[in-house]
This record gives sequence, C-alpha cells and structure tokens, in this order.
Amino acid sequence: MSRRRNHEVPCAEVRPLLSDLAEGTPHVAGPVEAHIAGCAECSRELMQYRGLIEAMGRLRDVLDEPAPGFVERVLLEAAPEEQRVRRLQRVAAAAANPRVMISVGGAVVGATAVGLLWWRTARRTLAGSAGPAAASS
Repeated sequence: MSRRRNHEVPCAEVRPLLSDLAEGTPHVAGPVEAHIAGCAECSRELMQYRGLIEAMGRLRDVLDEPAPGFVERVLLEAAPEEQRVRRLQRVAAAAANPRVMISVGGAVVGATAVGLLWWRTARRTLAGSAGPAAASS
C-alpha cells in the first residue's frame, strides 16, 4: 500500500476499480482519479490494466484458420440423434443390471463413511482446540 499523500481514498478502495477505469468508461473525475494521479503504485497498476486491454484488442485482428479438414472431422464426430439414443439405452440397460446397482451403492456407502469419519475427526479437532482456549478465558 502506498503512503498516504493527502489521498482521500486509500489504495485498498481504489484497486478494485482500476480494471473498470482502464476500460475508459466515461464518468466524472473524482477522488479516485485524484488518488491515482498522486499514487505511483495505483497509477502503474492502471497502466498495466490498460496495456492488457490494448493487447487483447489487438488479438481481434489475429485470424487463425483451423487446420484443413478440422470442421469436417468435428462434424463427423458429432453423433447423430440415433447414436445418442442407442448410447442412452445402453447406459439405462447397464444401470438396470443388479451388479452395477450394487457397485454404485457400495461406492455411495463408502464415500458416506469416509465423509462421516472426516467430519467426526474435524469436529473432535476443533472441540479439542477450542476447549483449552475456552477454559482459560
């Protein structure tokens, strides 16, 4: 944070506004602009934002064409409706399989057990660290 040199607004309040200011949205100059004019650190950060916005604007001029055949490959990979329906039917059939259901159920029970153990350990740790502090108060 820069030293206060008759700044009405501290750096901590100016920094979140710098990106908006860098975009050059028209507004009436006020205490934020006065701060930036007198604070080298905030002024430098504003210039960095403006440089970034300018560089991003130049990217619009760069036109990169996809590799030959790219669009065709993407379109071929996009599954037609019939293929998507078949995939969904296979997934539904697998889900109806008792072994799949038992496996998923076991995973859910295991994850729940791990979560409960973690929660219980964390709660004991917090209770242990709060206990002596509460007793000494």
